[in-house]
Amino acid sequence: MDRVWLFYAIQVAASGYAIFRGGAPERLTGLALLLAAGSTGLIQQNIPVLFAGLEVGVMLVDLILLAVMIVITLKADRFWPAWVTALHGLGTGAHLARALSPDVIRLVYAVLSAAWSYPIVLLLVIGTVRHSRRIRAHGWDLDWSRQDPTIR
Repeated sequence: MDRVWLFYAIQVAASGYAIFRGGAPERLTGLALLLAAGSTGLIQQNIPVLFAGLEVGVMLVDLILLAVMIVITLKADRFWPAWVTALHGLGTGAHLARALSPDVIRLVYAVLSAAWSYPIVLLLVIGTVRHSRRIRAHGWDLDWSRQDPTIR
């Protein structure tokens, strides 16, 4: 259980950094990841044996986060959200694998659905650092595609 609290600490730090130092895509992603992690934690408190069956509540949270990330990826003037969306899609796909084949080993299901969380948080931090550097270098950074650079 210590690794779960360690992940929460890392997620809070990364999301806080993105919310305070990032542009709109970083702030929205940081908030979405924070809400998804918190929701998943609350949902899993009521499950006596984790990943023994299809985690419907966690799957719903993951599907909502996937939809949010797809919208951010399509609208943002950044490349890193595409990687976040792809990695989260892999994690969300673990629920599909479990739904199609209940014989999927419990540990495999757990690892496949959660392992992508760490690189996703790292990508959020990298995206925020790069945004901050562009702001320092140019004085502005487009948040969304087709945005007029003279409007800040």
